[in-house]
Amino acid sequence: MKGTIICYGDSNTYGYDPRSLTGGRYPENVRWTGILQEKSGWSIKNHGVNGRCIPHNPSQIHFFCEQMKDWCKMNGPVKIWVMLGTNDLLTETGFTAEDTGLRMKKFLQVLVEQIKISNREMEVRLISPPPVKRGAWVDEERICREAEKLDQVYRKAAGELNIDFTGTAAWQISVAYDGVHFSEDGHRKFADRLLKIL
Repeated sequence: MKGTIICYGDSNTYGYDPRSLTGGRYPENVRWTGILQEKSGWSIKNHGVNGRCIPHNPSQIHFFCEQMKDWCKMNGPVKIWVMLGTNDLLTETGFTAEDTGLRMKKFLQVLVEQIKISNREMEVRLISPPPVKRGAWVDEERICREAEKLDQVYRKAAGELNIDFTGTAAWQISVAYDGVHFSEDGHRKFADRLLKIL
């Protein structure tokens, strides 16, 4: 293995299958994280959680910092890829791309500080989530517009923090009927795009 990539995200990292009524997930060989591990030579650690927003309250930040301690002990190169923000837009009333970007920047500042404290090198990459579309879970055009702005807002935040950034708004990732979750084809296409980065 070349090293470890921590994929820290929400249900689209977890691999949630929107056809499931019980919170099930796609098989590993369908999920973008599984495809990436199979084709890249990196060990991919899937830290996706259904419904996760960007950590912002004290308990969430504390839990994340505890996770970071374990990641910092890993042997070999470690990369941390963060893809969050969709649930913030979906669940926080009136939340904008700018609100989401500010929350993300504060979280990434914590992440970067934890890396400094650990005194080891870890590459951080911020990935903007592909925009949501109108569907069973998205009934406001406003949310779609704000989701489309995340690329630009996140790019600026990553630049200010001097971390890597990947924008996905132009990737045309296909989603299921709910307008939020990747289809099987969406997972494959997402993995193929990220493989080019590696």
